[in-house]
Amino acid sequence: MEEILDFWIRSNVNVSRDGSNFPSSYLQVNKSDVDQKLCITAESSLLNLCQICEAHTKMCTGNIRFIKKTMRGHVMSVRIQCTKDKSHSYLWSSSPYLPNEEYLVNHRINHGFVSSGMLPSHYTRFVNGSGIGCIDWSLRKKFISTYKESVETEYKELIKTAVHEEIASNEDLDAINILTDARHGWRKNAKDSSIVAIGENLHKVLDCVHVTK
Repeated sequence: MEEILDFWIRSNVNVSRDGSNFPSSYLQVNKSDVDQKLCITAESSLLNLCQICEAHTKMCTGNIRFIKKTMRGHVMSVRIQCTKDKSHSYLWSSSPYLPNEEYLVNHRINHGFVSSGMLPSHYTRFVNGSGIGCIDWSLRKKFISTYKESVETEYKELIKTAVHEEIASNEDLDAINILTDARHGWRKNAKDSSIVAIGENLHKVLDCVHVTK
């Protein structure tokens, strides 16, 4: 019996040392798999997936596999199950949750979309063409509404601070000089224009007005 155990130990040690059963980290896609599902993930979620696999390996010799994949915006929610014991089942998402139980990844993508100046049609064509999922319009609308309130609050505070700093930069402390673009960024065929006023001394934005013909 001792000889059998020694042989088993030597065999397993040799396998682990030469790495013959370890999968290659270089993965090449086949032509038939180029349309596979894609998602956007966060660093902490990848670490969490590694921790799940490591914890399962310590308590079970079975392999784990994906049995169900669901796209939630740009996030993939995956049901992972053990091939040996079906009670070993885990639900993993490619994004961590924010305090409001919404996905960080979707909020970050929404932030990039809003601040980039892209039109909704541009966003839809891009994500559908790349196959990385798409955030539902109702969720985007909800995000923009909340985002707008936060931006307006921050804008008013920054403008107020800039005006006070510009006043303090003048010796008489009772007036300021402003600069604007004489063209106001208005093209001949443009219906709308944003006129920005900056302080003469500090060159910080003091106000911005949207004008429509």
